[in-house]
Amino acid sequence: MEENREGLISSLLPQVGMEFNTIDEAWMFWISYGGQKGFEVRKMYTNKRKSDGKVRSCRYVCANEGHRKKDKRDHLTKCPRAETRTDCQVRMGLIMDREKETYKVADLILEHNHMLQLPQTSHLMVSQRKISELQGFEIETADDAGIGPKAAHELACVQVGGSSNLSYTLRDHKNYLRAKRQREMAYGQAGSMLMYFQDKIAENPSFQYALQMDIEEQIANIFWVDAKMLTDYAYFGDVVSFDTTFGTNKESRSFGVFVGFNQFRETVVFGAVLLYDETFESFKWLFETFLKAHNGKQPKTIYTDQDFAMGKAVKEVFLEAWHGLCTFHIMQNAVKHLAEPEDEDEGSKKKGSKKKGSKKDPKHVDDEGSEEELSILSDFSACMYEYEDEATFEHAFQLMRTKASKQTWLNSIYKVREKWAECYMQDVFTLGMRSTQLSESLNSELKRHFKSDFDIIRFLKHFERVVADKRKKELDAEFESRRKQPRIKVKTPVLLQASKLYTPIIFEAFQGEYERSLVACTTILEGNNEYLVAIGSLDENFTCFEKEYKVTGDPLKQTSTCSCGQFNRFGILCGHALKVLDLMNIKSLPAQYVLKRWTREARCGIVQDNEGRNIIENTKLDDMLRYKDMTRRFLNLALRAASNPGCTLLVNNTLGVLSKQVEEEINGCTDNVQPVTVPINVAPPSDLVSTARLKKKEVQTKTWKRQKTWLDKKRKFTKKGSKKKGQGSMEQENIKVSSVDGVPVQNISTSTSLPKEGMSEAYMTINTFSQLLTGPFTNDLDAEFESFRE
Repeated sequence: MEENREGLISSLLPQVGMEFNTIDEAWMFWISYGGQKGFEVRKMYTNKRKSDGKVRSCRYVCANEGHRKKDKRDHLTKCPRAETRTDCQVRMGLIMDREKETYKVADLILEHNHMLQLPQTSHLMVSQRKISELQGFEIETADDAGIGPKAAHELACVQVGGSSNLSYTLRDHKNYLRAKRQREMAYGQAGSMLMYFQDKIAENPSFQYALQMDIEEQIANIFWVDAKMLTDYAYFGDVVSFDTTFGTNKESRSFGVFVGFNQFRETVVFGAVLLYDETFESFKWLFETFLKAHNGKQPKTIYTDQDFAMGKAVKEVFLEAWHGLCTFHIMQNAVKHLAEPEDEDEGSKKKGSKKKGSKKDPKHVDDEGSEEELSILSDFSACMYEYEDEATFEHAFQLMRTKASKQTWLNSIYKVREKWAECYMQDVFTLGMRSTQLSESLNSELKRHFKSDFDIIRFLKHFERVVADKRKKELDAEFESRRKQPRIKVKTPVLLQASKLYTPIIFEAFQGEYERSLVACTTILEGNNEYLVAIGSLDENFTCFEKEYKVTGDPLKQTSTCSCGQFNRFGILCGHALKVLDLMNIKSLPAQYVLKRWTREARCGIVQDNEGRNIIENTKLDDMLRYKDMTRRFLNLALRAASNPGCTLLVNNTLGVLSKQVEEEINGCTDNVQPVTVPINVAPPSDLVSTARLKKKEVQTKTWKRQKTWLDKKRKFTKKGSKKKGQGSMEQENIKVSSVDGVPVQNISTSTSLPKEGMSEAYMTINTFSQLLTGPFTNDLDAEFESFRE
């Protein structure tokens, strides 16, 4: 094996008098020689001229040169590091030739006094490990795609034919990612976030973000939208769902997203926010900023949960939108309030009122209670989803009241019945949405990718990945809609027309309504084209009919208006209206009943941002397509040439010439490029980046290392009730407005904490029982502890 190694390095054997043009060339030669010989290298010293800083002389040595210096702490070390220095004398000294300004080898020793590395292990030496620019790009790409370091490193090893052919190890891979994250956080959490946003603006000027700051100039709330979110809202922003979630980032801020439906009923994101707190002022600023980013376009409908502050802000900002409450959250509250056990006092009274001789089986009592609870919940569900008439709803709701033991929650939810009951939503445009499940589903997917210890940059990048995954589903649906032909059950002019207009999932819904119209029975009323239409059952007997609805038609205007209001709610004609169109001999779908947001051409049209620029969703699309084509061709060429040494040499020589031509072409194009006017708000002020700070939240993290002591419980008991429910942590006094990079930023005052009543300052500093016993303030607190004990 040593003979083979000597044969490999014969052409690279250093000799006295060997010349190098630059000092870097000499160092690279020494590294290459050390790698082929099997020893680590390092620089011993370098002498430079004071006049121009050029190197006059230097010496390169083996890494085993000399001895390790003794440490005064060696006698305290239980497991000392292994010794690596052996006083090896191998070295190569260089001096400068002043006439030629080259470097000659003047001093050379090549005999080692230690074992050398084998060819199979020489790639593990530090001097032979290096991550190139291309390899760094691949590592970052794998990390952005969510591939773990180990899996990405194994893939890189397979691509080059084994780990021995890869120029870095798994530890180097992890260190590269760690260093990259440290560089990203060079300006701190807030400054790095601003730089990240500005990089996004440089990539696409339509990217927008806004900050809300407190009176101490600390960033409280953060909102951002990219170009794709702006176009999605322009096309599909008629119905919006908004919800918040927790535990997604290191700053413990609640994270909220605005979402909706696209033409394939897939989830689309309209904007995202990190909130310091959930107060009325924060939500008001958020909703106003959201509308400003989307050119002031108001949604027709917005769904939220039952948060009071959020509902108040929605009422004040979204003036043209109908506000609906999430039925899922309402049902959860119904289970909590309507199915909970009775109070102890009421139970004791009922027990006392029973006769002594009356006894019931406990199992029978439990069964009766559970059946009663299920009956109340089913009645409430019917009030929410089934009753279309207000009088029927009122009667059923009052009947349900008689079954409930508590009326408090029912009274509160009854006051906002217009926001959740079906009978009050006959003309509300909802697209079938009744809850914030879109937001909840997206939040659950986010939590699968996020961790609570993510810094702000990793959080933003992972959010990008989740949103990109959602957008990929839309492309998959688009691909399938163009590849597969819709299945038409009855080939009629209306269905043939609808199959070309609607997306597949909407066409299936429309075809279902058309099938219902085929079994509909009509009654002609006195008047102008007025009918009563009832949908029959599809069974063999054809004896069961649904509720009758009144439909008014107009053959001249080609309109068919049904009292069920399905088109006004979902944007798809109902079977009643389709039946009347057929009776009026209208065999095609009128244009006014084709809602563009459900069609294949839903994304047609130009969208502009709030600066009047045409939005381009992907500014690098052409570059990506060219890169994809060249990568495929280069990989195929490398695969064919790698098996033949002559072809490999030909490709390498050609690539060398081609690389020089490409650089010349790029440099020539750069010189001829006209200067571009950059917007003023592209780069943030340097002082803002360096001084920006995120407003910190004092959040007690969960830990199982130490249980709460009696002192912690006593302190918690004194705090209880000192802060009123619903009072925000940011008081809205002294509000001022400023701007950051041309983006309006509203500043709100900092929170004011309530005083700890009955606690002295010294008492509040106690954290452990040892401090209680050994602290200098023990005597002063005796009276205070006595008062607590009493």
